[in-house]
Amino acid sequence: MSKRVFSLPINPKLDEDFVENTFLPFLKEYRDYILDLYFTCRIPPFDQDAMGDVFMQPEALISSACYISNQSNIPLSATFNNIWVRPDQKNLDEWIENFAPIYNVGARVVTLPHTSWVSSGQIQQAFPDLFIKNTILREVTRANEIVALAEAGFHYINLDRDLMRDHDQLLEIRKAKDYCTFIGKPVMISMLVNETCWGGCPIMPEHYQYNNTRKGSDPIYFASPISRVSCSTWDVQHPEYDLKQANLPPWREDWVEMLDLGIDVFKLHGRESMMRLQESMDLIKRWADEEEYMFPEYKKYQAELEMKDAPINVWREKIKTCKFDCWDCNYCEAVIESHMKKADLQVHPQVETCMEAFINSGKYVSNHKTYDPNDPNAYYNVPGLSSPRVRHFLNNLCSQEGAVYLEVGVYAGSTFCAAIQNNEMVAAYANDNWSQPNLQPAREDINLELEDVTVSTFVKNLQTNITTDSLDFDIQVLNGDSSNLGKKDFKEDVNIIFYDGDNTEHKMVEFFTRMMDFTADVFTLVVDDANIEDNVRITKTFVEKMGLKILYERELLNDQEDAKMWWNGLYVLVLAK
Repeated sequence: MSKRVFSLPINPKLDEDFVENTFLPFLKEYRDYILDLYFTCRIPPFDQDAMGDVFMQPEALISSACYISNQSNIPLSATFNNIWVRPDQKNLDEWIENFAPIYNVGARVVTLPHTSWVSSGQIQQAFPDLFIKNTILREVTRANEIVALAEAGFHYINLDRDLMRDHDQLLEIRKAKDYCTFIGKPVMISMLVNETCWGGCPIMPEHYQYNNTRKGSDPIYFASPISRVSCSTWDVQHPEYDLKQANLPPWREDWVEMLDLGIDVFKLHGRESMMRLQESMDLIKRWADEEEYMFPEYKKYQAELEMKDAPINVWREKIKTCKFDCWDCNYCEAVIESHMKKADLQVHPQVETCMEAFINSGKYVSNHKTYDPNDPNAYYNVPGLSSPRVRHFLNNLCSQEGAVYLEVGVYAGSTFCAAIQNNEMVAAYANDNWSQPNLQPAREDINLELEDVTVSTFVKNLQTNITTDSLDFDIQVLNGDSSNLGKKDFKEDVNIIFYDGDNTEHKMVEFFTRMMDFTADVFTLVVDDANIEDNVRITKTFVEKMGLKILYERELLNDQEDAKMWWNGLYVLVLAK
């Protein structure tokens, strides 16, 4: 049995420091365990793929991947996994022409989505030393498919990940694999093992279709509003989510069992996420070190494993043949219910509020007096640099019991008025220094009837659009720089913050540092203008530096100043001190 059992991705956004000082030293140390390095390759007709992300110029990415492969002495695998590129002759000819330079600089492994292309023999004629993989997007699950793909000319077949919970079917596929060897068409079998997708996910094909057909500056799937109906929400709604993910079980001996069932290669995830790439690197290290747990986070069940009939022990056997038929089982829920009772765990109410706010804002539902996004009177005639969806989101956030809201950068009051409308809050605080009285959208096709905005403008809009005499909570205007705010300014600890203030790094860090003194132990932070990558980076760096625990996290991105979406993007966090 070969030691080279891992296919590791090259993340397209690696910086030079990480490559030279972390990634390459790792690859050189563990090269004996790595079959190849696969990377996203975008050449015509493959201008987009299932990852859907935006990154450096394709030429630079290819050059970087070749450098990493050459320096580590690990074969390079170019990935083309867009099944929505037409499998016609014109596209095949175009791909061969554009792939030739990459082949000539040493790429000898490739992932292709079309069996008809491989069957034609044209690729093998042009590139006689090419090792050809199929794409996981074809969802191969049957033994007869293995034989057909081998006969077509594939050397390596990615199985559908759901088969990790159907050992009986894996045995049938192993027979087919042996047959392929017998007829002189040997194939390797691979399984993706740590993508964290839900098993049997009904949204997954649409998620890939969305990314594969993404155009221009459209957000990737998980940054789009429609993703609210997918695993980004389920992961928080369902405490048992980690037991239902199509990841291999956490124990090394269960991975060894997969090799015995005919799996040759564990495909690792991380092309679009540095965190996932680091996890994949850690998996290789744990495998090499023969550690008991491939995923150490499962050690939380260790005490229960020592009990013979513990639910986690039963689960470990059940999942070998459960096929992700969760509707007819529900045993994952039983495992988590048992564990949570022992640990006294529960989802925090602020996380539940965030999820509901996200879902409701997509339906334009909130405590606003009118819900029609096309109604010009729906938002109190307060113009601003925002959108109906953002206003509904903030209103939903502030509907939670005991809400103490702070908005930094209220300007004329568009989002502040929307946030507090019809909500029974404890207090609401509006901060701005009104140093930019004539803010306008960057887009030339959008013009706001706003000029000479001052604190008086804000107060007038507040009085006009909010019936303050019926409110039973305090509204306070904090006129001044956000970096000067302190505990003295607040009667209660703030538990919801919408930051739409100065985006320079030192100003954001100054405010974030100050907010630690006047926020509750658990609070929601919404950072506006998340389309600006630095705003998200600055926030993440601060959260990590302060050791704050992230209970919930979402990046909501879209086109610049999109009035039907999240305007210029939101970064949403529920944080625990």
